[in-house]
Amino acid sequence: MGKVLQIRVSATSHDADVEKTWKALWKLVWGEGGDAVPKKGVLELAQAVFDAVRAGLIDSDKADALREKAEQAEELRFKVQDALAARNPAEADRLSYEIEDCLDDLEDIASKF
Repeated sequence: MGKVLQIRVSATSHDADVEKTWKALWKLVWGEGGDAVPKKGVLELAQAVFDAVRAGLIDSDKADALREKAEQAEELRFKVQDALAARNPAEADRLSYEIEDCLDDLEDIASKF
């Protein structure tokens, strides 16, 4: 890394792909709006589900059903961010599969509501 030029490792996702892949979760946490959240990617969805469960933003029966996987998704989100901050793209890549699998599990639960 140079004195002026900063090198960063980052992760991005496209909002439309996230909405298409996890429709029930998207609708549950952001509904038709969600305009207050400008970026709605994979990591943002994981955080939004966790926040909705933790803060009581969704019905308690739904929150109870989602809680374990929502906590796992939040833990994975932090691990992805840590791997990116440590400039460890291989670890971040490995974790990206885990967080997507976790969101798939959450989607399965949310689609039953």
